[in-house]
Amino acid sequence: MHPTVAEWLAGKDILITGATGFMGRVLVEKLLRTCNDVNRLYLVIRTRKGQEPAARIKEFTDDELFGLLLEKYPNAFDKVTIIPGDVSEIECGISKEDQQILRDNVSVVFHTAASVRFDDSVTKAVKLNTRGTHELLKMAENFKKLEVFEYVSTTYCNFNLYDTVGEKVYPSHLDWKTLVALVDKDGNTLNSLQHKLQGTQINTYVLTKSLAENIVEEYSNRVPVVIVRPSVVVPSLQEPFPGWINNLNGLMGVVAGNAKGVMRVFHCDPEARVGFVPVDVAINGLLVGAWSKRFLDDGVLQVFNEAYGDKICVTNRNIVDQGAVITAKYPMENYLWYPFCYLTKNRRLFHILFLLMQVIPALLVDLVLKICGKKPMLTRITRHIYVANLAISEFVTHENQFSNTKFRNIFTKLSPIDREQLVVSEEQAKDFDENTYMTNALLGLKKYFFHEKEEDLPRYRRNQQRLYYLHVTVKVLFWTYVLYKLALCASSLVT
Repeated sequence: MHPTVAEWLAGKDILITGATGFMGRVLVEKLLRTCNDVNRLYLVIRTRKGQEPAARIKEFTDDELFGLLLEKYPNAFDKVTIIPGDVSEIECGISKEDQQILRDNVSVVFHTAASVRFDDSVTKAVKLNTRGTHELLKMAENFKKLEVFEYVSTTYCNFNLYDTVGEKVYPSHLDWKTLVALVDKDGNTLNSLQHKLQGTQINTYVLTKSLAENIVEEYSNRVPVVIVRPSVVVPSLQEPFPGWINNLNGLMGVVAGNAKGVMRVFHCDPEARVGFVPVDVAINGLLVGAWSKRFLDDGVLQVFNEAYGDKICVTNRNIVDQGAVITAKYPMENYLWYPFCYLTKNRRLFHILFLLMQVIPALLVDLVLKICGKKPMLTRITRHIYVANLAISEFVTHENQFSNTKFRNIFTKLSPIDREQLVVSEEQAKDFDENTYMTNALLGLKKYFFHEKEEDLPRYRRNQQRLYYLHVTVKVLFWTYVLYKLALCASSLVT
């Protein structure tokens, strides 16, 4: 009988990269709360904007995410050690002294660090997503106690395959060794060739994640590696509480932009299904994926697609329509316009609508702000919305299919305790309800990202009602004007 995940990790030292990111934070919280017998967590944290790692960890531990953990285990962070470093640098920017500590102690590695920006230059993305993975693997090859090295990838790193994406590594059209060798020597040239280098990959993110998987596969005969690929990661389902989120990446940016009244056109296929996974479920998948590598290893590189689109079918239209209903009940702070959103798959129509409903209103509002002596802002926001929309449009204008047989099979091997503590399938989440989940996600967005207070909700509702009347009035005046002009044209034709 195999040990539970918590029993396996008891007394072990674990290295985590990307711990300050969205998934990394939830991984740290989950390990300290439910696998609290771990010996030590080593978190690789870099200096950012002049803020040293020690200051960043203080900001990190103050996150509301850790409230339940600290209530249960007030001294939980005594088990955390900061390793100053930068995964985009040679040797991950980790000192020789710290490398020796890791070499002597670490048993499990969770490599979650990545640049998730879709518009990063090829050199920046290669340094963090591709070379960083190589540097960490070279380091881990010498870890004396290493049992599992888990690379956290994405189901979309093979987005260019218009077929079912299997649970295996697909060879890239590029040689990762050549790219890594050139990234420091001739980065400007690489950037100028970005579109040629991408080939059929739609951006540098998926390209460099795919290349990193090729590196992991190459090391699989000498490092105990496993690859777990979550799909689109969204707010938490249950743990440590429903709806936690700390970013506006991907779909949640669309939801927030619409709820705030700044996004009124979305380029997507309304009927395309969206493959998403709540962040706490994704983290449970990482844990059972690592456990599977340790106890169910068959000598072949294990790759798991943590995807649920075959069972949970939610379309872009579902998300926007349900979001509108929920926003009407729980409006966000919004002084711009009543929330509404047109969905179109037609790129030309999208640009026309974007000009009419986003650009022109933004220019007019900024003109009024300038006249009033205030700082114009809406044009800048509109530009960001346009870039973000184009960045994700490829992902939402068609849908991929992901094989997940191997990932689902792990569930059948788990102990009853792990099945209860590590929800990794919709069968386990018996109380899952799409509307309840989306409501919690929106409320979490309001509370944890925008820091809106519940006592302000009546004011938001009153303001939403005023915006609704304004919205209806403008629509009536617009269509009255259009009909009037059409009547004039018809009258002139008759005469």
